[in-house]
Amino acid sequence: MTVTEPAFRAHLASPHRHAGLTDLDALALYRTMLLGRRLDERIWTLNRQGKAPFAVSGQGHEGVQAGFAFAMAEDDILLPYYRDLVALLVRGMTPTEILLGVFARADDPCSGARQMPNHWGLRRLGIITGSSPIATHLPHGVGIAYSRKMRGEPGVSFCSFGDGATSEGDFHVALNFAGIHRLPIVFVCENNGYAISVPLDQQSAVEDISLRAVAYDFPGITVDGQSAITVYEVARDARERAARGDGPTLIEAKTYRYHPHTSDDNDKYYRSREEVEKWRRKDPIRRMHDDLITSGILTLETEDEIADSVDAEVAAAVAAAETSPKPEPNDAYRGVYAKPLRAELPGHDDPVIDRTPASLDSDAKPITYITAINETMDELMADDDRVIVLGQDVGDRGGVFGATRGLIETYGDDRVLDTPLAESLVIGAAIGMAIDGLRPIAEIQFLDFVGPGIDQILSEAAKIHYRSNGDFACPLVIRAPYGGGVHGALYHSQCIEALFCHVPGLKVVAPSTPADAIGLLRAAMADPDPVLYLEHKKAYRSVKGLPPVDSGHVTPIGVADIVRIGTDLTIATYGMMRHHAEAASRTLADQGIEAEVIDLRTLRPLDYDLVAESVAKTGRLLVVHEANRTGGIGAELVAEITERSFWDLDAPIRRLGLADVHALPYAPALEQELLFGAPEIVDVAREIVKV
Repeated sequence: MTVTEPAFRAHLASPHRHAGLTDLDALALYRTMLLGRRLDERIWTLNRQGKAPFAVSGQGHEGVQAGFAFAMAEDDILLPYYRDLVALLVRGMTPTEILLGVFARADDPCSGARQMPNHWGLRRLGIITGSSPIATHLPHGVGIAYSRKMRGEPGVSFCSFGDGATSEGDFHVALNFAGIHRLPIVFVCENNGYAISVPLDQQSAVEDISLRAVAYDFPGITVDGQSAITVYEVARDARERAARGDGPTLIEAKTYRYHPHTSDDNDKYYRSREEVEKWRRKDPIRRMHDDLITSGILTLETEDEIADSVDAEVAAAVAAAETSPKPEPNDAYRGVYAKPLRAELPGHDDPVIDRTPASLDSDAKPITYITAINETMDELMADDDRVIVLGQDVGDRGGVFGATRGLIETYGDDRVLDTPLAESLVIGAAIGMAIDGLRPIAEIQFLDFVGPGIDQILSEAAKIHYRSNGDFACPLVIRAPYGGGVHGALYHSQCIEALFCHVPGLKVVAPSTPADAIGLLRAAMADPDPVLYLEHKKAYRSVKGLPPVDSGHVTPIGVADIVRIGTDLTIATYGMMRHHAEAASRTLADQGIEAEVIDLRTLRPLDYDLVAESVAKTGRLLVVHEANRTGGIGAELVAEITERSFWDLDAPIRRLGLADVHALPYAPALEQELLFGAPEIVDVAREIVKV
């Protein structure tokens, strides 16, 4: 064969054929890129016309997005970057669906107009709901990949992101976890050289982001992002590698964005027009166009037909989306929880609350609080192979307190998963697992150390159902020991539960007894919403009690419990303070004061109704918690009861909480100075009753 033979010349001039794509594939690739460009241009124009309040452009990124998205299989999962308009089109989203988000219309399939444009997610297409914080979706991607690998199910996760995301901790913890477990995932960095205004040389010590994969023991490849075919080839090979069990790949595609970061940005302050024009001469659509012309499959007639059909499709989509109904005002209240425990809409009645107390098994031997948790997790894992426990030291060691002891021997290290020391990874991966159908129990060793994982709780888990307009839920349980009295000093004694009770979409429970530890853990595992399950460290072995008669007993979330009936004073509390309040009530009874003790059990949402009913009877309220007095649960409860029950009160409401210092100092004398219990509760209760 000589170089003059037509077949060989056509082969050389046809990169798509060399990559294994048919002529029809190449035309479809080109059309989708052009559709994305024209749609993006129209969105930008609509913004400038004042019809679309916010716009995020991906112009210049079309080659990367079309290339990797064309390499994906039907069962694959996409966790998109906010510029991934073309990737969304490849996966099956229509221009109309995209524009419904741009116009903030009720039928926006990604969020029901709750999120800004380009925060995509569509379960039916395997596109996972995304948010604004950068890189938080990468741990979700590895969680989904772990879920698929554990269950032997098909599908590779594709996570795309900008170069700025590679500076975030979530990028590193996700790649590390993916490398450890050889997960079926492909990371695609669309490196356009800027994190908003910060150039690459000021955010990365290496010029090629792909070099970072070496640290996690899997391939990193830098490619020309302006060539859709080159990206396709590399992404196809990476997908095949992941699917056959050889692990992840990091693809860095060098590209450029032609427009500012968003419609609110002014890029003239950080880059020159000459630089932009230089990259425009490398335009990925023009490159694809020229390759198809050279190969002889794109004629002038075909080119015009494609352009006309694309313009018509965009025009029709704009007309349909712009005239689509706007959301109803009351829609703002809907969907905060997948399973609301209180009415979401004003004027709607709360659901009926079952306050029937659990029947305890008087013939059984009392069990410790930690035994109740351990045995319940064992039963849950035995009953449902979707239940997985993950966290630091949960495996062979059985957790630092022994809560997971023995589980790895029964269920194996794929379902009792020791993770790296990275709270963001533990919670973020668990979110991905929950989205993919597992029922994860994520353990944080101490609530004190949850800080690195707070973004995953507040920005992701708590908002997933609301921000996706109910398309996704996050059935996740996060177990965390809290509280003092164990000589744990400043970072092993804190009661910071109030931080999480400010967050809609998250449920927070704090069982005080073995029976409630069992019932609330079962309730949390059955709930479609994320639940923070707080375990008081002091209670682990010091609190014993009878288990419920019914081994499958469920303690309803959002329902408080009357521990002791009284008529003179209501004491509302939770955690270890429940036991101190009970002891105090016995002392008060000896002095002729009958205190009604309420164990709140659930901190978000609080059972205001039961407390109000009790105050209507007693006329007095004392709220007790181990947490700092200022900004604690007590402040919220006091405010609500003051509004509801002011005319029922015979005395000012009082709060008893930890002084506003860091809990707790290490020296015994300092620790004891701050701790309080039954004697202090008795003193404050007597003062209230005297009024």
